[in-house]
Amino acid sequence: MDKDFEKRYIAARKRVVEADFAKLNPMQREAVLATEGPLLVLAGAGSGKTTVLITRLGYMTQVCGIPPQSILTMTYTVAATREMRARFAVRFGDALAGQLEFRTINGVAARIIALYSRMYNRTPPDLIQNENDTAPLLTRLWQETNHEYPTESTLKDLRTAITYIKNMCLTDEELDALETDIDNLPELYRGYQRALKAGHRMDYDDQLCFAMQILRGAPAVAKAFRERYQYFCVDESQDTSKVQHEIIRVLAQESGNIFMVGDEDQSIYGFRAAYPQALMDFEKTYPGAQILLMEENYRSREPILDAANRFVARNRYRRPKTIQPTQGAGEPLQIVTVRRRADQLPFLFETAQNCETETAVLFRNHESALPIIDLCERRGVPYGCKNIDPTFFSNKIVRDVADIFALAAHPADADVFLRCYYKFGVPVTKVQALYACSQARQYGQGCWTALLNEDSIRPRIRAAMADVAHGLARLPRMAADDAVRFVADELGYGKYLDKKGMDRTKLAVLEMLGAQEDSPAHLLKRLEILRGIVQDHITPPGCRFILSTIHSAKGLEYDRVILLDVLDGILPAKPELACRTPGETQQYEEDRRLFYVAMTRARQQLVLFDCVAERSAFVEEVLAALPGHRKRPDVEPAGRRPVPPAARAPLPPVDVESITTVGAHVRHAVFGPGTVESVSGHRVTVRFTAGSRTLDAQVVAERHLMWKE
Repeated sequence: MDKDFEKRYIAARKRVVEADFAKLNPMQREAVLATEGPLLVLAGAGSGKTTVLITRLGYMTQVCGIPPQSILTMTYTVAATREMRARFAVRFGDALAGQLEFRTINGVAARIIALYSRMYNRTPPDLIQNENDTAPLLTRLWQETNHEYPTESTLKDLRTAITYIKNMCLTDEELDALETDIDNLPELYRGYQRALKAGHRMDYDDQLCFAMQILRGAPAVAKAFRERYQYFCVDESQDTSKVQHEIIRVLAQESGNIFMVGDEDQSIYGFRAAYPQALMDFEKTYPGAQILLMEENYRSREPILDAANRFVARNRYRRPKTIQPTQGAGEPLQIVTVRRRADQLPFLFETAQNCETETAVLFRNHESALPIIDLCERRGVPYGCKNIDPTFFSNKIVRDVADIFALAAHPADADVFLRCYYKFGVPVTKVQALYACSQARQYGQGCWTALLNEDSIRPRIRAAMADVAHGLARLPRMAADDAVRFVADELGYGKYLDKKGMDRTKLAVLEMLGAQEDSPAHLLKRLEILRGIVQDHITPPGCRFILSTIHSAKGLEYDRVILLDVLDGILPAKPELACRTPGETQQYEEDRRLFYVAMTRARQQLVLFDCVAERSAFVEEVLAALPGHRKRPDVEPAGRRPVPPAARAPLPPVDVESITTVGAHVRHAVFGPGTVESVSGHRVTVRFTAGSRTLDAQVVAERHLMWKE
């Protein structure tokens, strides 16, 4: 009876597989049937790669009779393994799914180390499972090496760099030659590794390196794994690092049964050491390998794919392929022309207000979301967020601006002065700075004012110091966005950033946020509020307007996609790298792949901003391929180019009359609810909870700072 049931069960499963076959296109079917030998499936965006992988596992176990315990399926994240197991279980049942192994490569590395420890009676290093556990160590090393306290974002960048070094298997010479924005990275890295070794500890990246060393140096361990597994499947292989590819190669080299799915056009984790070159070298690594192209796209409409294909085809380091649409024609790309970066906001806000279609606003950097989050929060418009990182608020540049604002408000604050005195482009020595602090305390002066009394300072430098002192005195009375620009352009901070090789993009975000605030002090308060909002935000149920980085949107799809902040200096980060050394070109091409991934998230509609005064090499490449597009002349300075008619979609205007009627109930973005007490011309006095304030009605209306309740 049991045997009869088992036969019927297997027959039923075979019928499921056969039914699935009917839904596959010829190339998908070929990938499923090729169970022996090395096979690389280059699966384009939206081509159904997960469906193929799951169907292939079903075919191997149910039709070919391959024991499920002999198959090891690896993918990039724990979430991906769970999703794949769940999807397999839906198709083929929980029992069979429980016999298959779905693991991350780190999970495989952990099992290699565990087996080695048992076989050789060794105690492995303790695994650091929470990166916060290393924060004190990294902080101490940074202070000792760079003589300053690191911010949260600095530690994040350092961790990313350490991951890159280990996963790329860099030698000491390559480490010393590595170009990076992190000061003294080789010294920091070696200090970190010495500390881990002394404590008999390892991080997740060490876990991979240790596993690779075991496979190379302990043949018995490698043999045990090869005897256990004869078939290896690797999903998202374009995101797999160099050390991970090496682990896979050593495990699979004996059986040769390696099934790898990926797409070098979608490799976007180079900063974490993703190694798409392994896909380009697949035939060299696995002799006799078969390469299959899955080029039919089941997601996006034809205009979207046509633009995406033309765009990514400009990359040199890729296998030629063209993704074919199956969803038919659709709307052409929507090009929204704006004058400058900040002018993207009105269009986004209007979209959020009237969002009836599933819409994702995608961007490279987390901080790109903050101005629209700020606007939606002020006006009560629902929005969703996907993994927005709050480290912007602790970024070094943001902290510097906050310090300068604080020094302007409290000129005698010695601690703040010492943190920023050398960032104004004025040559001040540490000795002079300490002298100024002591004089300020003694005579009750501001630190800059005290500095002017130092006799050894030359007249020209004294004049520059006086300019800084006068500028700082004016700063608290400025509107917040004017204050940010003043700090960068007039107080010398922008030149300081240029000298350090740091970009100004975060200053632009601060300026956009400051456009809603009437003073630097209010901007600093708003930043604290926004930090809490970003950390605690929960997407409302059924919300159709979603904000996400491109990296977080990978593997997802939306009816409409709006690409935000595609500008030179952001995406691409370094347009000057386009045609330089091979390494620099590959860095530039990863930026192009990132933009390509963003484009191919869209099902029905793709929206691009064309900023008239801020160049975008990528947008220009896309526009150049559109029918009827005429290249914009570059003879006129960018700042003087005229804005095309109806180029901006403004925010719903605030009616000045509605906020200049005595007795009217209004709401101010900073001061909250209030009642209009009196009106004199365009000046309006409003009684708020914290007291009465007289405001310029036209200014607060234009800036959307106050509106009628």
